[in-house]
Amino acid sequence: MLVVNRRKKHGVDFREVWYAEEKCGLDGIILYRGAKKPIGRVLREVRTLITDLTQSEEEIVAKCQKDCRYQIRRAARENITAEFKVGSEITEQDIAQFCEFFIEFWKTKGITDEKYEKYKEEIETYAREGVFAITCAKQGGQTLVYHTYIVGDTFVRSYQSASQFRSEAVSARIVGIANRYLHKADMMYFKEMGKTTYDWGGAGLREEVKNITEFKESFGGDELYYYDCEDVVGLKAEAVKGVINLIGVLTDD
Repeated sequence: MLVVNRRKKHGVDFREVWYAEEKCGLDGIILYRGAKKPIGRVLREVRTLITDLTQSEEEIVAKCQKDCRYQIRRAARENITAEFKVGSEITEQDIAQFCEFFIEFWKTKGITDEKYEKYKEEIETYAREGVFAITCAKQGGQTLVYHTYIVGDTFVRSYQSASQFRSEAVSARIVGIANRYLHKADMMYFKEMGKTTYDWGGAGLREEVKNITEFKESFGGDELYYYDCEDVVGLKAEAVKGVINLIGVLTDD
């Protein structure tokens, strides 16, 4: 179980708890992510894929589909390299560079209504708590793909992925190779850190995410279902939650 203290407002802690098997025993407004069973109010059931990092590198790669294995091997011939930063290694500049890259990625998909500062603040919270990782794949000094992760004691959970697929200056084929290679390199990096579980961060069955899910399934992970839930604990937390439900926002202290 990983507990992240997101913020405190009006004397109430807003917490995020990852992979809980039971209630965390803390008060506040608590968002359970990846709970093994329903805790409090269920927000959604999540289908994901899990790769077992206790396997050898050969076993992990062997479970990948044939084309996926080929593209991972091809990365060396294309001079694609990977870089990793986790916890206190991540600087404000690293976060800013990733956010700018990711927002440009959003724009290429026609998404323009995201708020940069709010998004950046969320990442800074995880980084400040020491539970965040940023990785990237490069070719000739140019960043092709970024991945970010939530990092616990034994697990890593894929959080975001952004690429240069829609850039005219970059071949979609090369970016696809870089993306597959980076996932494999990430798994080996986290395996070396002693992590045992690589969570692909969801693998939905809706038509609009079909291509993303098929990409993740090409790595041969095992299917798993868990829950995102909300629990409100304590009289003050209940009062603040009531205000949020009533007006939709919570003012600053």
